[in-house]
Amino acid sequence: MQTVAAGKNCVVLSADDYGLTPGVSAGIRQLLLQKRLTATAAMTISPFWAEEGRRLLADWGRVDADVGLHLTLTDHVPLTRMPRLARSGRLPGNGPLILMSLRGQLKDDAIRRELAGEIAAQIDAFEAVMGRVPDFMDGHHHCHQLPVIRDLVLEAFGSRIGTEGGYLRLCQEPLPAILQRGRAVLRAAVINALGQGFARKVRKAGLKANDSFRGVRDFTAQEDTGDLFRRFFKGAGDRPLVMCHPGYVDDHLIGLDPLTDLREVELQYLASDAFAMLLAENDVALVRFKDLAAA
Repeated sequence: MQTVAAGKNCVVLSADDYGLTPGVSAGIRQLLLQKRLTATAAMTISPFWAEEGRRLLADWGRVDADVGLHLTLTDHVPLTRMPRLARSGRLPGNGPLILMSLRGQLKDDAIRRELAGEIAAQIDAFEAVMGRVPDFMDGHHHCHQLPVIRDLVLEAFGSRIGTEGGYLRLCQEPLPAILQRGRAVLRAAVINALGQGFARKVRKAGLKANDSFRGVRDFTAQEDTGDLFRRFFKGAGDRPLVMCHPGYVDDHLIGLDPLTDLREVELQYLASDAFAMLLAENDVALVRFKDLAAA
């Protein structure tokens, strides 16, 4: 482990949904500048991405974090024309996409071509703003690990991102660890089950990836944010990754995304002295993936 993290419980803390709206992006940038995050995943499908990406670049000299692609294949308007998968002009919801994938409906050649084109376009949109490929790749609603989509993701990653040293997010966590954590158990178990096949393929290919995935929550007002993160920072694994969803609520977010006020609750906690104390009391060091990989 690097000297700065010697003796520490090293964890990647990654914020999803950068670029979704200006408010969400502003909240994430605030935490990046505070060194309270070590990664964020960008939704390049968003009409706000180009401007918010440029704002992130403007702060880059003061930020030490990975920026990846948050591949988005649900709910939003795609960057490319997708008459088969997005017949109404909008991508299907998370539930319908999962069902289509598990039923084998995404194996249709025309749909596979649409998906491959959209994945490429979202990577292109990242490069157009950031001037480089993403540091890592994951998926909105964990879509990147679904059958058929996962193969297309691995193809795109292998040809465009992996060659530059990038990594992939695995959503796999041992069931005993999920049970011991005791929060959002059913949701975490389902995400874990859906990710088994992708994890096997990633490991067989010898690609870089996290080996512990945490951060699954129910997003209810009854959840204690401090207690959640205390639990997320405990567990086995040499390359643990914790996801989070902070951000400010703005007019664009209302009606666009079900996570509104709870984003601000999470943002306020991660920016607080209480979170700094949690890190210190649990000997947690927030690090970039390259620091974990060097251990």
